[in-house]
Amino acid sequence: MGFFDALFGRTKPVSPAKNERLFAISTAEDTLRTEEEMQSANTSGICFRGIASTPFRQIQQELEDLLKVAAKDTPMTVRPFEDTLGYKWMIFDSTDFQELVTIIHMVSQQLIDEGYGEQLLSAVFRFNDVNSKPVYFIYNYKRGMFYPFVPRPDSHSRNRNNPDELRLATVLGKDLPMEREYERWYAMWDLPF
Repeated sequence: MGFFDALFGRTKPVSPAKNERLFAISTAEDTLRTEEEMQSANTSGICFRGIASTPFRQIQQELEDLLKVAAKDTPMTVRPFEDTLGYKWMIFDSTDFQELVTIIHMVSQQLIDEGYGEQLLSAVFRFNDVNSKPVYFIYNYKRGMFYPFVPRPDSHSRNRNNPDELRLATVLGKDLPMEREYERWYAMWDLPF
């Protein structure tokens, strides 16, 4: 990124090679299940900035229609969602983790192919620990990296379990392209799943 891009807040589009890194979560799922006794919560989501344009709305509608058709052949559900900050979500539920990874990749690749890769923010995969508490793995499209997010749901304020996040990053360092700059491990509160 050049000086003027940084000055004016422009970002480079997501590279297709970075999108392929999403598949690393499949290997990480095996490690989480066997070494950490975590289970997939059978849900994931993709978050993107919407654009108030007819072509983008049309692409979004086409994606939703395509996913509804695909869901008829598999036990997967698709739910659109808009959060309080105005970000758009597509939330997927399936008992097949590989299907969740594949569908997230397909949706993001479609947005990249249509020229909307810069609108992609994150893909989020939820797992549950042995106490059924949520543990999230977030894929930052701009960086092409994952990081763990472990909220403390029993806390009355917004707190994170930083020791668990650091431990999980170490455990999964061999499986996932892990974000090394901790200040980029952005908290995503009030996730819709």
